[in-house]
Parts: sequence; structure tokens; C-alpha cells
Amino acid sequence: MKKRGIIVITTIALLLVAGITGVLAYYTDAEQQANRFQIAKNKVEITEEFPNNEIDPPTPLKKVVSVTNKGNEAYVRVKVRFSDGDIEKYSTIDWNTTDWKYDDGYYYYTKVLPEEAKTPDLFTKVTISEDIPDDLLKDFDIYVEAESIQVGYFKTYQEAWTAFDKNR
Repeated sequence: MKKRGIIVITTIALLLVAGITGVLAYYTDAEQQANRFQIAKNKVEITEEFPNNEIDPPTPLKKVVSVTNKGNEAYVRVKVRFSDGDIEKYSTIDWNTTDWKYDDGYYYYTKVLPEEAKTPDLFTKVTISEDIPDDLLKDFDIYVEAESIQVGYFKTYQEAWTAFDKNR
């Protein structure tokens, strides 16, 4: 009889444990979801058209500069500098001030540049003054550097570049 009591108690205990586990499982819910994050692509290419590089002041040199976005939509800015500061003093560039704004060494494209889109030309010609002294008239380069920043939550190009420069 003693064995039978132990078996009954053990059976009841097992049934209670199984019942409690079942009730807990019934009231418990779990769900898992994997979220895949993709890094945004940020890439721009400078597009230049520069067919003739012979200097003949004051004949304008054709030099067309724009930027093509090869990544996600972005804000774009460009820095332009001469290899020779003396030549720069005697040069005039026909800047596109309608679509681009100059500030603190950079020309900022004022709109969002969509994927695979190209900016309007930043400039199309460079003119060397006929007043340039002969000893300064020599070969030179115009360096063009473009940067881009993802649009993200920024509402304007100024807001985006201010945040970028602040966190540099």
C-alpha cells in the first residue's frame, strides 16, 4: 500500500507539473524577427569636359564641370582651386550662381541630387585676362574636388553640411 501511495503521489505531481507547464505555455508568446540593415551608398563622380588646354588670353577655355551621383540621394559640394595662385588672380570663371551657392571655400549644389542624376554645370569656361604678365603665363591645373552627404533627415543642404562640418 505504501508503494501504491508513492506511485499515486508521484503521478499526481507529474500531472500537476505537466499541467502547469501547459498553462504557462498557453499564456506565453514569443516572436522573433530579423531586421536587415543596409548601408547607404554614398558616391559621386566629377564629370569634366576640357577639349582644348591651350592658353590664349583673353580667349575663354572651355571647361565644363558637373557632378554625377552614383549612390543614394545626396547633397553635394565642390571645392575648386588653382595649382598656381598667380594665375588665379588673372582668371575669371563663369560660375553658375543659380543652382550653386558659394560659402567658405565650397560651392554647394542647393538641391537634393537623386540617384544617377547629374548636377547642372558648376561652370563652363575659364578666361585668363590679357593683362597677365608673360612671366606668369605658364601651365596650370584647376583642381576640382567633390563631396557628398546623404540626405537623411536633413531638410536643407545648409543643415546637412553644418552638421557634417561640426562632427568632423
